[in-house]
Amino acid sequence: MATTSSAPAAANTSAPMGTSTIGAGAANALSLLLREDPLLIQHGLTSYRGLSGDNNDNQSSTADSTNSVDDIVGSHRHDDDAALQSSSKIHQDDAAHSYAAALLHDGSNNNTSSSHAKSGWMTSSGEYRQRATEALAEVDRKLALVESLSQRISREAPEKVAGPLLRLHGFRLASAENEEEDGTNKGDSGGSNLVTLSATRDKAERLQRQSALLDTVAKRVESTLQRGVTRMESATTRLSRVLELSATLKMILRLQFEARKVLHAGSGLDLNNVVDLRDLTRAAASVAAMEELLAHPSLTPSKSADGGEEGTVDVVENLRPEAEAVASSVRKAAAGLMDELQSTTSGSAASLTRLGATLQVYFHLGELPDAAWKSVSSALATTEKASSQLFHPTALKKMRESAKSEAKVLAEAESNKSKDGKNFKDGDAKASESRLDTRQRKKQYESAYQRLYARKLREKRAAAASKWSTAISDAASRVWNLHRVLARRNDPVTRKNFLDAVSESRVPREFAGAEGRLMEVQIRNGGDGLMLNKANFSLFSLFWVQMSIGLGGRIQRLLKYDNGTLESDVAALYPAVRSASLSMVTELYDTKLSSSDAGDVNVGGAISMGGSYGVMGGSAGLEDAVFLGGGALGGSGMDSSEDYFSRADEAAGGGFFGATADAWTHVDSAGGDSEAGQGTRGAAAHSSASSSSTLAVFSSTEWTALQGETTSTDGSSSSSTGLLALQTAFLKESKKRLFAPLEFLFPEAVSVDENGIAIPVLPTLPSRYDIAKLDAIVREELSLADPRQGGGDFSMAAMIGEMVVSMMHEFCVMASRAISETGEENRALDSRSSSASESQTHNLNVSAVMSSLASFVRNAPENTFVNPYRPAQSTQHEEAAHSCRMALLPALREIDSLVKSSILDPLCRSLNRQVSAALAKMHRGTYLKESEDPMSQQQSSFVQIYLTDQYDAIAAKYLSQLPNEYAVTVASTVATFSIYSFVSNAALLRPLGEMSRLRLTQDLADFEMALEQLVFKGGTSLSLSQIANGKPYAELRAVRQLLYWAALEDRTLSPAEVAKGLLRDAWVKDLRPSTLFHFLFSFAPALLTSPHHFKRVDAGEYVSNTLVKLDGSVEDGEASAWMTTMACCDAYQQRESVDGGDYTDGDRRIGAILMVLGPELLRRRRQ
Repeated sequence: MATTSSAPAAANTSAPMGTSTIGAGAANALSLLLREDPLLIQHGLTSYRGLSGDNNDNQSSTADSTNSVDDIVGSHRHDDDAALQSSSKIHQDDAAHSYAAALLHDGSNNNTSSSHAKSGWMTSSGEYRQRATEALAEVDRKLALVESLSQRISREAPEKVAGPLLRLHGFRLASAENEEEDGTNKGDSGGSNLVTLSATRDKAERLQRQSALLDTVAKRVESTLQRGVTRMESATTRLSRVLELSATLKMILRLQFEARKVLHAGSGLDLNNVVDLRDLTRAAASVAAMEELLAHPSLTPSKSADGGEEGTVDVVENLRPEAEAVASSVRKAAAGLMDELQSTTSGSAASLTRLGATLQVYFHLGELPDAAWKSVSSALATTEKASSQLFHPTALKKMRESAKSEAKVLAEAESNKSKDGKNFKDGDAKASESRLDTRQRKKQYESAYQRLYARKLREKRAAAASKWSTAISDAASRVWNLHRVLARRNDPVTRKNFLDAVSESRVPREFAGAEGRLMEVQIRNGGDGLMLNKANFSLFSLFWVQMSIGLGGRIQRLLKYDNGTLESDVAALYPAVRSASLSMVTELYDTKLSSSDAGDVNVGGAISMGGSYGVMGGSAGLEDAVFLGGGALGGSGMDSSEDYFSRADEAAGGGFFGATADAWTHVDSAGGDSEAGQGTRGAAAHSSASSSSTLAVFSSTEWTALQGETTSTDGSSSSSTGLLALQTAFLKESKKRLFAPLEFLFPEAVSVDENGIAIPVLPTLPSRYDIAKLDAIVREELSLADPRQGGGDFSMAAMIGEMVVSMMHEFCVMASRAISETGEENRALDSRSSSASESQTHNLNVSAVMSSLASFVRNAPENTFVNPYRPAQSTQHEEAAHSCRMALLPALREIDSLVKSSILDPLCRSLNRQVSAALAKMHRGTYLKESEDPMSQQQSSFVQIYLTDQYDAIAAKYLSQLPNEYAVTVASTVATFSIYSFVSNAALLRPLGEMSRLRLTQDLADFEMALEQLVFKGGTSLSLSQIANGKPYAELRAVRQLLYWAALEDRTLSPAEVAKGLLRDAWVKDLRPSTLFHFLFSFAPALLTSPHHFKRVDAGEYVSNTLVKLDGSVEDGEASAWMTTMACCDAYQQRESVDGGDYTDGDRRIGAILMVLGPELLRRRRQ
C-alpha cells in the first residue's frame, strides 16, 4: 500500500542528516497519526506558527515534509471536504514532521557542534518537544482503544462496530453491494479510500512496535537512575554510621556526667542516716537518666554465637556496676521513706511534702505506678487484717468468755455487798429469813449477772468495733493522702500529673472487683464500659470499694460458719459496728471536705510561688503547704533556718500544679503576705468543714459503698458487699425477737357442751400484761439505736422502726382473725334492750386492745430516746425520736384502719340502722295532728319520745366502752347520719300545716340538743358545727328557714320568678337539692305524687336506701333523687293534661318550679 511506505521513506530521507533512531521513530509515529486521524487537521492541531525558516536545510526538509503531508491528505480527501482543503492550503507546514525535525535537530546537536545549535530555529525546539510528548501520549491511548476494538471486531461483527468508529475519525466505508464496483474501479483510479481491517491491524502493529521502542528508552533511563540511587544509599549508610557513632559518644559523655553527680552522693543514701530529699531527688533524676542510657541498644552488649558478649564499651561497662549500686541505694532510700510515711496517718504539711518528694523520686525512676499501687495494696492488707481480727469465730468466743468472767466477778461482789448489809434481830427470825434471803440473793444474783453480762458484752463489742474502725480509718487516711498528693503534684519537667501517670497503668488483679463495680456505675451513668474514665480516676475509690467487697465476703462466710451457729452473735455486732463505721466515715468526710476547701483556697497561691522561689518554681513543691491549705512550713512554728526543705533545689521542680508562663518570669513581691493569708483562710475552712451534717455523710459515696449492695455472682446465687449481710442478719434477729411473743397471743378458745360437742367460742384476747410486755420488747429493740443504752447509732431508729411496723402488721392480722365475723345481723343491737350482742361486746374489747397497743407504739419513741434523759434535752435525741415516730406511722395507720373497717364501721351501721328505724316513725301521723292543747303538743314531741332515750343508751352502752379516739368517730358518724336522715324525713312530710311546722321547729331544737349531748358523751370537745366540716349542722339550721318560706303566697309570681327568688336566699346553699325538692312537694297538688310513693316504698326506706347511706354519706343519692323528681313531674303533667287540671288543692306551679330549680341546684352542688 502507498500509505505504508511513507514512513520508511521519511526515515530514509532524514537518515543522511544524522537523524537518531529515536527521532525517526517519533516522526514515523506522528506521520501515521496524522494519516489515521484527519480530525487533527480539521481542528487546527497541525498548525505551527511562529517558526523561523533561516536555515536552508531546515526549509528544504520542511518543504519535503509538507509535500509528503499534502500527498497523504490528498489521498484521503473527498468531495465533501472542501473546508479541509482550504485549511490545509493555509497551513502548508506539517506539524508532525516539524516535531520530528525538532527531535532530529536536538539529536544532531548532541552529536555534532555545527552552526545549527545557535540558530533561531532551535529556540522553539523545547515547545515542539513538549507537543510531541503529548502527541505520543495520545497515540498510546488510541492504540489501546484500537487493540481492544480489533479484538472485539474479530470475534463479533466488525461491520457494526468498526464502521462508526472509523467514520467518527473521518473515514468513509463502502457498503457491501458497492464492494465489487469499488474493486473494479480500483485499477482504473489507481487507488481507493476504503480502509480495511487488515490495514488497521497493520497500523496497530506499527504503533505497538513504536511503544516497545519507547519502553526500551524508559528502561535505560530507569537503570541509570537506579545506579545513582545505589551510590547515594552507600554514601548515606556511611553517613548514618558516623552519626550513630557520634550519638553513642554523646550518650557516653552524658553517662559519665550523670555518674560524676551521683557516685559520691549515692554512698550517703543510707536509711540509718537522715535522707535529704533534695539529694535523693537529684540522685533519682540522675539514676533514671543513667538507667535509660545503659539500657540503650548502642551501649548494651549483644550475645555472640559462642555465648560471650560482643560490642562492649569499656567505659560503659566500668560505670555499670557503680550505677546499679547507686540505683539500688536510691530505691532502698525511697522505699524506706515510703514505708515511713505510710506507717503514719498524719496529714500535716511536712508529711505530705515528704510524700510528694518521695513520689517525685519514683516518677524519675519510672516506678511511680508500681509504688502507688503497692502502697494502696498495703493499706488494703491492713484493712483485711483488722476485719479478720473482728469478724472471726475465735474473737466472738473470746468476747463472750471475757464478758462472762467479768460479769460473774462483779455480780458476786454486788451480792456479797448486799449480804454484808443484812442484820437479824433473833434466832428464829434469823433462820427463816436466812432461807428466804438465800433464795432472794440467788435470784438477785442471777438478775445482776444477766444485767452485767449484757453490759460487759456490749462494752466488749464496742471496744472491738472501735479498734476495727480505727485501723480502717488509718488505712483510708493513708490512701486518701496518697491520692491527694498524686492528684495535685505535677512533674516540673514534663508537666505531667502524677495521678494521670498512675491511671495510665493497669489496675492490679487484687482490685479487679472494685474496678468492675466502678465500671458498672460508669455504665449506668452513660459512660464507656471499656475502661475507667481517666478524668474521674480515684485510687481512694478503688481502695474503698475493694475493702467493702472483701468485708462483705468475710461477713458472709462468718454467718455461714458451723451451719450458722454464730449468726446471733455476729448479728449482735451490728449496732457497735455501725456506730463505729459512722464515726469513721464522718471523720473521713470532714477530712476530705477540709482538704478540698483548703486546696481550692491555695490553687492561686501555688501559681504565685514561682516568683518567690525562683524561675520555674525551683523545688518549692517540697515545702509547699498546698495539700492542707496552710502556709509555708515557716508559718507552722518552724524556724526557717531549721527547715531542711526550704532551700530545695530546682531539680525537684515546680509546684504541685506547675508554674504558669507569668510565674516563670514575674516575681510576686507579696508572696509572703499571701501565704500568711492563705494559712488563716485554710484554718477557717478546716474548722467550718469539721461540722459536716449527718445527712451529707449518709449521702456520701463512702457510706453508700460501706453499707453495701447485693450483687449476682451467677444465675442462682448472690453475694453482698460491705455491711449489708451484717445488717440483714441483725434485722432478722430483731424481727425474731419482736415476733416471739406474738405466738402466745389470741389463742383459740375451745368449749364443749354436756354432750362433748364442740361449740364455737370467741378467741381469747391479750391482757394488759401482754400488751405491756409487747411495749417493753419494742422499747428494748428501739434502745439498740441509743449509743448509751444499746451501743448503736441514732440513725438505726428508723431501721428498727420498720421491723416494729412488720411486727404490728402481724399483730393486726391476728387481731383481724380474732374479730367476730358472724355478720352484722348477729352483731346488731337488741331491739328491745338496745344492748350489744356478745360478738359486738367482743369486738369492743378488741378495739380497746388495739387502742392500748397504738398508744404504746405512739409513745415508744418518746419513752425510749427522750424521757430517760429528762430534764436534759438533746437535739440528737429529739431527732432520733422524730425519725422513729415517722417510721412507726404506718403501724398506727394500719391499727386505725383495722379498727375502723372491722369494728367501728359495722357498729356505726348497726346504730344508724336503729336510728333510721326510729326516724321513720315520724311519717306515722305524728305531725299530721292539729291539736290545740299545748300540753298535748309537749307530750307528743317526736324527739323526746323516740330519739332522746336511744341516744342516751348509745352513749352509755357503747361510747363509754370504746376508747376515746374511737368513741369520737362513732359519735360523729351517728350524729352526721341522724341529721341528714332527720332532715330528709322531715322534707318528705306531706301535707305540712302550720301546726305541723311549729311542732317540727320545736323538734329541731330538741334534736340539736340531743345530738350535742351524744357528741359530748363521746369524749370530744367538738360541737355539731365542727363535725364533717360543719355541713350537716348548716343544713339543720337552714331547714328552720325553709319551714317558714312563704314566696308561694304571691299567686302573681311566675314559676321562674319564684325559683329565682328562692335561689337568691342565702340559706339555700346549705341545703341539699333533694331536701328542697321534697319540701316543695308539700305545696303541690295531690295529683303530684311524692317520690317515695312513686317508688312504691315507705318514706323511711326511701331515705335510708336512696338519700342517706348508713355510713352518713349523701353524695350518691342526689342524682337519683333528681331523676325521681323529674319522673314525678312528668307523670303529673300527663295526668294534668288528661284530667283538665280542675283541682284547687295545692299550688300548680310546683312542677314548673322544680324543673327550673333542679339543674341549677345540681350545678351548684357539683361546684
